[in-house]
Amino acid sequence: MNSSQQLGWVGVDVGTHAVKLAQLSRRGGDVRLHRAAIIQRPTSWSADESLALDQPTSSQLEIRAARECGQFTGRNAVCSLPMNVCQLRSLGVPPGDNDERRTMIEDELANEWSEQRVTMEFDFWELETGHTDKASDGFNVNVLGVALPWIRQLTRDCRQAGLDCWAIDGTPLVMARAVALAGGPGGGRRALAVDWGYSNTTICVVGDGRPWYTRRVSDCAFSLALEAIAREFSVTLDQAQHLADTQGITPPTEPADADRMAQSALSDAVRMTMDGLIGQVQRTLQFVETQRRQLSPVAIWLMGGGASMRNVAPSLAHEFELPVHVWKMPCESASLPCATGNRSALFAGAAALSALAWRAA
Repeated sequence: MNSSQQLGWVGVDVGTHAVKLAQLSRRGGDVRLHRAAIIQRPTSWSADESLALDQPTSSQLEIRAARECGQFTGRNAVCSLPMNVCQLRSLGVPPGDNDERRTMIEDELANEWSEQRVTMEFDFWELETGHTDKASDGFNVNVLGVALPWIRQLTRDCRQAGLDCWAIDGTPLVMARAVALAGGPGGGRRALAVDWGYSNTTICVVGDGRPWYTRRVSDCAFSLALEAIAREFSVTLDQAQHLADTQGITPPTEPADADRMAQSALSDAVRMTMDGLIGQVQRTLQFVETQRRQLSPVAIWLMGGGASMRNVAPSLAHEFELPVHVWKMPCESASLPCATGNRSALFAGAAALSALAWRAA
């Protein structure tokens, strides 16, 4: 690494609709996006949870194209898979050392996983349990499992694209680091991170760079909003994304700040999906209030494709009485148009993966 401008690893965020690559640079305490590239798939993967046990699909062409397009430096990479390729579980596990608890978790899930045709790999992390809450549900660890063929496929894809995959990280941990990277709350304060992706919406209470509570929901994926926009305006999904980014929805308390008729039509088109997202966030906040009071968030952070929609943050802030931030990372140069403005939120996961280089150093 260049000592005056350290480069992170190449972060490879594999999604069902697109593959995002990002690489950070660090000069002193200043962290910026050094490189970023996004390549859409010719055909999106299924949004179904059954994808986790399906025959893995290669991302080699997308990773290679993004690497070449973005002119990334180095071969070291860290990757993540979409949440519907993973299996998330919350368990109550007795105290013990790491190996003992891993064995307990493996025994707990043995019956469920024994009926599957593939070997499962998993890791776990501690949750903040809220021992003082009488209504606490008793779960103290989250477990994230991935079928071994998916791990092998992704590492092979990276190798064929000219990268060495050192680790495959879990989305909740990636989200927590992304919020910390963007200046999210520390010192014991919590934030609600919302990854509003094309096929997966992941909601996670995070703080101090760690995930404390996680949910994956599937009935308010951003693809539903894009499809509604495409129908309303008789355009392609790519054009619908452009309309969402440039026109967006009507601000909740001010006059339209773009084409008034376009914003009004967009607002109507995405209302059902937005209502679904709002309902899921409200459900999460209610759970935290009753079961995990110590996790009450002081702000909401948006990332993923849905976060790039114009005026989405003030619209959600109007609903929740919490400040809502769209994840952003300043670019090192003006040559990253794919990551300017709210489009930066698309690279939150890949950027957090890139930053693992400095934790490993």
